[in-house]
Amino acid sequence: MDLIERKSVKLLAQSSRLLAEMSAEALCDEPQRFLIKKMLADLRGLLGEFEDAYLEDDRTG
Repeated sequence: MDLIERKSVKLLAQSSRLLAEMSAEALCDEPQRFLIKKMLADLRGLLGEFEDAYLEDDRTG
């Protein structure tokens, strides 16, 4: 696994952590929907970066 792939996997781990935070917030008695919406945008960004970096070879090859 090269450096780019390792960094990409770290993005996936960050995504997992963020998803757990979103789940915890959503389960609150009074969830902050604006916060969940922001977290969702961040999650999409992280997953997009992961896809671009880690799966780049699959698209070209």
